[in-house]
Amino acid sequence: MIYLPVSHIEIPIIGLGTYKIKGFDLCFKVVEQALLSGYRLIDTAQVYKNEKDLGESFKILMPKFNIKREEIFLVTKIATYNHADKCFDSILKSLEDLGVDYIDMVLIHWPGVKGLKLDDKRNFEFRKQTYQELERAFNDGIIKSIGLSNYTIRHLEEVFSYCSIKPLLLQCEFHPLLIQKDLVDFCQQKSMVFQAYSSLGTSDLASTKKLLESETITNLASKYSKKPAQILLKWAIQHNIAVIPKSTNEAHLKENMNIFDFVLNELDLLSINKMNENLHLCWNPETVF
Repeated sequence: MIYLPVSHIEIPIIGLGTYKIKGFDLCFKVVEQALLSGYRLIDTAQVYKNEKDLGESFKILMPKFNIKREEIFLVTKIATYNHADKCFDSILKSLEDLGVDYIDMVLIHWPGVKGLKLDDKRNFEFRKQTYQELERAFNDGIIKSIGLSNYTIRHLEEVFSYCSIKPLLLQCEFHPLLIQKDLVDFCQQKSMVFQAYSSLGTSDLASTKKLLESETITNLASKYSKKPAQILLKWAIQHNIAVIPKSTNEAHLKENMNIFDFVLNELDLLSINKMNENLHLCWNPETVF
């Protein structure tokens, strides 16, 4: 495992995404295989509605595999309906559901607020208050670091204008069809880790095929004797981008972790870079005031 050092913490470069993984039985099965495969970062969110099931799984599996709490990097995100004065209590609820005394990193999931229009100027004030509540939680020791998700450069510049505790990570959509170089460069300039979601596409079959079945990716998979998903993940981490691929499939969980025994050469990296279309497969936060 490669760890990305930033400020006072080290973030595993690959973790387990848990979006749409719900129910105790499925959470337990996936977390068990993930821990056995070497995953040490688990990414969840309040809106995923799986924190309690993950917490129950950790309670059983960590002692079973003799894994200490400090060996797991646990990430959750503040839901759009928990901004501002609801933020701190929502963190306490996440702590309770996850069954832990602290969370390694808490992100603001989205720069907008549920119930407000995208162009509503109050979005700014709400997310500012939310960030200040995260700083309060950090100072109280119940979260160890602060991050952001789906923020644009404009949103990030706002944060750096008022924060007293700097954000250490930005989680955004990132894959060969959406490289977002300016955003990645901004994060590097600010000593923030850039973490990709939807590295392998989305639940939409057409968009996923556009990545996994593209001629560039399938040719490289043959060349390196790897799966297309492994090529996509390796491409990201060779750009120093952290990844959180999701899978409920045991073989895929293992394959997604098994990407440290080969290196893509410079020409192959460039060929993947040329796939960029500035295409969002998910949502575009540029529209949020």
